[in-house]
Amino acid sequence: MQRVCVQWPRFGPYHLARLRAAHRLFQKQGVEIVGLETAGDDSTYAWEIERASEPFLREQVFPNRVFETIPADEMEAGVTAALDRLDPDAVAIVSYSFPDARACLAWCRRHGRTAVLMASTREEDAVRVPWREWIKARIISQYDAALVAGTPQRRYLAKLGFPPGKIFQPCTVVDNAFFYDGAERARSDPSAHRHLPGLDDDTPFFLASNRLLPRKNIDRLLLAYEQYREQAARPWRLLLLGDGPERPRLEALIRDRRIEGVVWCGFRQIDELPVYYGLAGAFVHPCLMDQWGLVINEAMAAGLPVVVSRAAGCTSDLVQEGTNGYTFDPEDVDTLAQRLIDVASPHTDRETMGARSREIVAAWAPEHFSKGLWNAVQAGRGTAERGLSPVARSLLWALRRTAGTPEAFHSVDTAPA
Repeated sequence: MQRVCVQWPRFGPYHLARLRAAHRLFQKQGVEIVGLETAGDDSTYAWEIERASEPFLREQVFPNRVFETIPADEMEAGVTAALDRLDPDAVAIVSYSFPDARACLAWCRRHGRTAVLMASTREEDAVRVPWREWIKARIISQYDAALVAGTPQRRYLAKLGFPPGKIFQPCTVVDNAFFYDGAERARSDPSAHRHLPGLDDDTPFFLASNRLLPRKNIDRLLLAYEQYREQAARPWRLLLLGDGPERPRLEALIRDRRIEGVVWCGFRQIDELPVYYGLAGAFVHPCLMDQWGLVINEAMAAGLPVVVSRAAGCTSDLVQEGTNGYTFDPEDVDTLAQRLIDVASPHTDRETMGARSREIVAAWAPEHFSKGLWNAVQAGRGTAERGLSPVARSLLWALRRTAGTPEAFHSVDTAPA
């Protein structure tokens, strides 16, 4: 084995951190890592376009295009041509519902190469329709191994019939050291960051970071925060990072209910995020549904106690009740308000809770992603020579014929992590 491609629709800071770690590990084994990026931009995230050189080969199929605007047939053809040029021994492929992923899978089966599925999907993420689940199971059976986010994702893949012995983790990691080091620098010199929105005031605050979508459940967070303020003698502020279509409605809710203490900080690029984590008192994530929730990784890596909805895909793996944080039903405003009271209490040892957060999330670091990827590639080599099954071939043909846009068969409104 000489070359492994790792594919995502678009590289953001998380993906590049994972690829750097994979490059370090695979290089020691004499194997080259190639980052295969379908498009140079997307309409989901406002990340700065990363143009800095990397230690690994980075192949952009459509460098000047936006992922969601590329017709499905053009995307499949472009990705297939890129793989023909790169000729990898294995391809790690994110998801199974986008046309670039299907093109990677078909290429691997056609050329007898190892296909590794990277998945963050849980059974709870959407209403599961039997015929769609049947199609999904037939398609994922064509992968040779899998690298998943965590326990719920492993369980769902096994339920779909994937061999448990070929499922590894984790795939949803952030650069833990980057967030901890940046948070510590901010804590050592808070005054250096008073120019950032919300940080001109040195009073304590809760931090939330989200794209402002309905499923992020920020309206209930605001109602819970309103209750918290009514009961707290010295209430913390609430800083909201992120932007999105829900913002005008949420601003109207704050205005109509006259909720004080809420600060809109807007979308922040990754270099500023550790500062907010470092100066926050606790992190809160109220989602109605998240496949995983990488912002929780970030907060925990920075050493924060966390208050997390049980609907987040990472909760069962990352949050230990009363040890590094608290959980709650995302529709229960009263309980969320109480959790805010609990974590902000002067009797709560937030420093110890934050230290435990760091210990837990250490198992979700880029180095563990690279080890999981290596193990998945090795485990999948034994079945790589098989071709597509007749059923899978027919399904992929049908999807190519009927999919007009990249998201035509993607049932959850979230980008692959």
